[in-house]
Amino acid sequence: MEVTLYAEIYLFCIIIIDLVLYWTIHSNGNSASERWFKLVLSCFSGFFIANYFFTLINGVLLRNSPDLSIPWMLKSLAFILLCTGVYLWCVYTDSELGYNSFQPGKKPLLLLLPLVLPVVLVLSNFRTHLLFTISDEHIYTRGPHFHLLVLFLVMCTVMADIRILRATRGETDPVVIRQRWQLTSFPLCLIIAWLLSVANEHMPVFCVCITIEFLCLYIGSSNRQIMIDKLTQVNNRQNLNRYLSNKLHTHTDDLFLLMTDVDHFKQINDNYGHLEGDEALIRVAAALKQACTTCRRHPYIARYGGDEFIIVAELSEKEVIELCTSIREKLQALNEAAGAPYSLCLSIGYAKWIEGMSPSRLIDVADYKLYKEKAARPRKSGRTGRTGRAGKSGRSGRV
Repeated sequence: MEVTLYAEIYLFCIIIIDLVLYWTIHSNGNSASERWFKLVLSCFSGFFIANYFFTLINGVLLRNSPDLSIPWMLKSLAFILLCTGVYLWCVYTDSELGYNSFQPGKKPLLLLLPLVLPVVLVLSNFRTHLLFTISDEHIYTRGPHFHLLVLFLVMCTVMADIRILRATRGETDPVVIRQRWQLTSFPLCLIIAWLLSVANEHMPVFCVCITIEFLCLYIGSSNRQIMIDKLTQVNNRQNLNRYLSNKLHTHTDDLFLLMTDVDHFKQINDNYGHLEGDEALIRVAAALKQACTTCRRHPYIARYGGDEFIIVAELSEKEVIELCTSIREKLQALNEAAGAPYSLCLSIGYAKWIEGMSPSRLIDVADYKLYKEKAARPRKSGRTGRTGRAGKSGRSGRV
């Protein structure tokens, strides 16, 4: 009865984790971090499956057989997949932070060390029996190296959490902050599973805790997608309005709103097609993110509509001017690296928030400064002038 119950719990976890994997695969996301996340889910799904078959084979099918080779192989495979899943989790968090430390050519042997050590510990168990043993009566028992292995895995995830917390210190985007705090819960998941397993080492608490963790991560990710612009992967206008309303009610220090607009964007769409126009917008968003990451307090970025982006920065005016320069430099570098047959330039207008100023008024002032900068530049034929826009709060006609 007990074996059947445990097998059913493993099967339930397999169904849930594979559903999350299926939904993730069909989410149309193909960024580096999303690819790593799919690999993490695949590894933990394999970990659950190996434990499921171990429970059935060791506890039911081969219960009266003297052959222990299949149970040993399945349990060893389960431990290897657990170690690989935790390692890939650390790679995923690194990619999510934008570090990409695990790219090919970046000290691959050194970076593989956190995976090699626990795998060697698992493989050596065939001789030492210090990680686990299976008696002739098919009774599974953990050895002293089990706790050493789990401790090592927890330490690896804690190190990943330290990097997450360091990267979050200067962050001001509440969506990013919530996402990163959610990522830091994984070591806690392992620790809880570890402590619960002490009471009963046969209970599938690791599978249950890991399933709950990834289900929560997926739900959180789905909620974030509602607030993110699908093309450029920055905040959308709905999220911007909510952020500004909350920010202006609680903020007291220097705060600037920058509005950016791609010069002659209509000509890019007309001459090269809308797909190329989308690629141009993706490069603009990438330039904004790269430039904002270098600030002491990472500004909030949102797509306001069309080719217009808004940045909310808690910086001094001198830092804002430096940010504008950095944005243009990074955009030029990205555009040249992409080999685009056109130049990408931004007009940027910024406004300082004054106490009592509403979000719509702050946007209008920045928009007026943007219009003045654009009007001062020579126009190419086919570019429609932007007039009569100052003072129209919200610019609801631009979507």
